[in-house]
Amino acid sequence: MYGYLREACEAGDDEVERIERALKSFAGTAGFCYATTFYEYQLGSYAAFEELVVELKRAEAQYVVVPSFQHLSVHPMVCDHLLLRLASGVNAQVFELGSPRS
Repeated sequence: MYGYLREACEAGDDEVERIERALKSFAGTAGFCYATTFYEYQLGSYAAFEELVVELKRAEAQYVVVPSFQHLSVHPMVCDHLLLRLASGVNAQVFELGSPRS
């Protein structure tokens, strides 16, 4: 399982570490091995998302966890497009912390 998060400028190191621990904990509790976290640092950039897609294909992995779907995009249509891309492009299932939606 891979993690993906968009790091907000105002988020401190402690907050980012807390989020990453939560992603790892989710993976362990769900019975997955947590590989790594992909961080998006620039607003409007999807470079880390593209790297995630490449890695999912390379590793033949199918599971991603995000703190919330807003880490993909705050725009619902863009978020839905990225979720669809993961689902249909690499057959990945995306989990949101604290939510049954996947």
